[in-house]
Amino acid sequence: VRTVFTDNVQSLTSVEAGRGGVWLMCPPRLLFIPDRDGDDVPDSAPEVILDGFEVGEDSYHNLANGLKWGPDGWLYGRCGHSCPGLIGIPGTPPQQRIPIDGGIWRYHPERRTVEVLCHGTVNPWGHDWDQHGELFFINTVIGHLWHMIPGSHFRESFGESSNPFVYERMDTIADHFHFDTKSGWAKSRDGSANDLGGGHAHVGMMIYQARRWPQEYHHRLFTLNMHGRRANVERMERLGAGYVGRHEPDFLVSPDPFFRGMEISVGPDGNVWIPDWSDTGECHEQSGVHRTSGRIFRIRYGEPPAAAPTTSFLLPWCLNGPGRLPQLWKDYQQKKTTPDSLRELLHDPDENLRVWAIRLLTDFWPLDTIAGPSHTAEYPDDPQTYNELLRLASEDSSGLVHLTLASTLQRLPVRQRAALGAKLVRHPQFAEDRQLPMLVWYGLIPLGQQDPMALAEIAQQTSWPSTLKWMARLLASQSEKHPEALNRLLKSACDFELNRQQAVLTGMSDGFRGWRRAPQPSEWPAFSQSAAAERSPELVRELNLLFGDGYAAEQLHAIVLNSRHDMPTRQTALQTLIDADANDLRRTCEAVLNVRPLNTIAVNGLARIDHASIAAQIIRNYRRFDPPDRPHVINVLVSRPSFARTLLESIRDGQSVSAEDLNSQHARRIRNFNDPPLTALLASVWGELRETSADHQQRIDQFRQQLQPDQLQTADAGHGRVLFRKVCSQCHMLFGDGAKIGPDLTGAQRSSIDYLLQNIVDPNAVVGKDYRMTIVGLKDGRVLNGLVVSADDRILTLQTATDLQTIRLDDIEERRETSLSPMPDGLLDRLTPDERRSLIHYLMQPGQTPLPDSN
Repeated sequence: VRTVFTDNVQSLTSVEAGRGGVWLMCPPRLLFIPDRDGDDVPDSAPEVILDGFEVGEDSYHNLANGLKWGPDGWLYGRCGHSCPGLIGIPGTPPQQRIPIDGGIWRYHPERRTVEVLCHGTVNPWGHDWDQHGELFFINTVIGHLWHMIPGSHFRESFGESSNPFVYERMDTIADHFHFDTKSGWAKSRDGSANDLGGGHAHVGMMIYQARRWPQEYHHRLFTLNMHGRRANVERMERLGAGYVGRHEPDFLVSPDPFFRGMEISVGPDGNVWIPDWSDTGECHEQSGVHRTSGRIFRIRYGEPPAAAPTTSFLLPWCLNGPGRLPQLWKDYQQKKTTPDSLRELLHDPDENLRVWAIRLLTDFWPLDTIAGPSHTAEYPDDPQTYNELLRLASEDSSGLVHLTLASTLQRLPVRQRAALGAKLVRHPQFAEDRQLPMLVWYGLIPLGQQDPMALAEIAQQTSWPSTLKWMARLLASQSEKHPEALNRLLKSACDFELNRQQAVLTGMSDGFRGWRRAPQPSEWPAFSQSAAAERSPELVRELNLLFGDGYAAEQLHAIVLNSRHDMPTRQTALQTLIDADANDLRRTCEAVLNVRPLNTIAVNGLARIDHASIAAQIIRNYRRFDPPDRPHVINVLVSRPSFARTLLESIRDGQSVSAEDLNSQHARRIRNFNDPPLTALLASVWGELRETSADHQQRIDQFRQQLQPDQLQTADAGHGRVLFRKVCSQCHMLFGDGAKIGPDLTGAQRSSIDYLLQNIVDPNAVVGKDYRMTIVGLKDGRVLNGLVVSADDRILTLQTATDLQTIRLDDIEERRETSLSPMPDGLLDRLTPDERRSLIHYLMQPGQTPLPDSN
């Protein structure tokens, strides 16, 4: 018998029942339909509980999804990074909303409180709790297995964290991948990765904790592997402060090419249920999706039980398990626990009970994982619990307890973080842990912003090189306003052992990156004589120059111009001079314009000088640049009107640069100067731009007729690889070859000619948020285009089509994000018909093609 509860909602991505009704995730809203009498008939129209889960304007995937009750009574959900949002109760002002940019969130129905617990990964698509109540989740595309610790910032496929002081992010906890990372994502398809686990795309997850299946499956983590058409199995083991996932034999292999399982979960009978999308397509398809062929499978072991479990299967199965944890969770949800009873558990010999006692005691304390607690956050006055946290940080030997305490740092007022953080960083056994040093740092970031002297004192006590490096970096970046904090650290660092001194030196170098001048710390001369400084003379020279050491600048000029020095040393010296905007920079850069690969760096220095003669010199030496570096040279030559005019005139006059060296993105940048004579010169030398969707569709239709399967059969894939290196590899990677500026094409839907043509001919049609072009106008007259990788209150890092630019905010006149892709259109227009066929044929190959014999 089928009962339709409701069919009056749209964009439904997840359903969960409980707490008096049904919860529906319909981005951008979380809805609740009450059914308090349990008759499967809605009591009223849907209520909007939360909003702000935005649907990306240019990328329609990674939507909010995955509703599931947690053992603590909160409703948990997921969201991918292509749909960032500001979530809150309807009517919440923007400044009070909580940002989400991929990760896990939770909502408490009674308190009407929402929290974003972590940020990052690409597209979380499955989560569950183990028997200890630890939350793990699966991610599609990059590393597949993650341990969700509140306050975490996880790695993504591109870009940096929304918090500019999160310098490094946590990675997958699996010790393996289910595809060959060296060969690329294409090995996920057609069974070629079956010996590794089937492929890179993972969907849905459960940790089996019922008792219906044999013991060998108990507490194992199952996730569906899309391209492998199977379920992968992971064995979770403790490692250091956290966990590691070990690969177990695959489970449930389907020979059906239509199998596309979407979720895997334990049902009320203790067996496993899988809803199947049932289609041969996959992500990013725009047509041909079957919408009526879905199936639901049950994976059964033995005969069905006579009765269902007494605990609702809608709740996590860990609530059915043995031991005292399930009763603790139930007592907490039923408000039978007290702070005193929970504090007693902080002395329990079971580390998991101690962990959950910490979590439940601090469950009411506000959490902000982006920039630290807001000024309006209200903290309970609970000195007893705080003192217990300090005791555990000093005395407890459990890494998992320390990981939980590090997470709790982000729930504390900033003034209370120093004492707890100082105790956590004193344990040398966790110095190389994969998660704990990062999580402690995330909690200490607001302390460094508000009380840098307190952070400097903690830095003196830590035995963790990575955390010490990040502390030194933050203190260096704020040394103009708070020089005493960096001096405090440098003075004590003179007595550090070598690895800790090296961490301080590296952190300082990172913190000052992009500065032109900086006041020399009073303790720098003494520290610059340390053992670490002797081991890293390049870093010391860079910092000496930054601090205004004129002798160091003269020495660096001499190094650049002296061919007896090795090339890496000369390159480093020249880049240091450019970063510091040193005196006599022009003369040095001009002197090496004919020296590969110094000339590519020299162009960056000359780009700062607005004079046509500079462009003329660069153009005269254009053929002296390595071919892979020439696109960067063109980018420099279209960064100023005066440069662009000289460039176009040289093309017109048949000099070193040809019209084929310019693409549509270069032409658009020139046209954006809004200089009519320059635009006219562009049209006469290079041609007109096609801008309308009708133009693009016409070209797509024309190319499709020229690229039929029978025509591609005769194409030369090896020559196509050569063309890929010429026109695509500066931004894209394919089979491990190329750069990671734009998306890696290895896992794209390259077997579809429509997909390839739509994305190549009209790259601006659909642009993910992480790949939108930003136009940066500099005060010296240059205009740069690219992707913003990171930005803080001093430095913006911009990934252009050819290099990574570090720009001081003081040098920026204007900054504007567009809805366009940095990828130029018109790439195929400038190829011959044979070249187009070769390039497309290569892009459609399932594996790497050998380069043609150069002979």
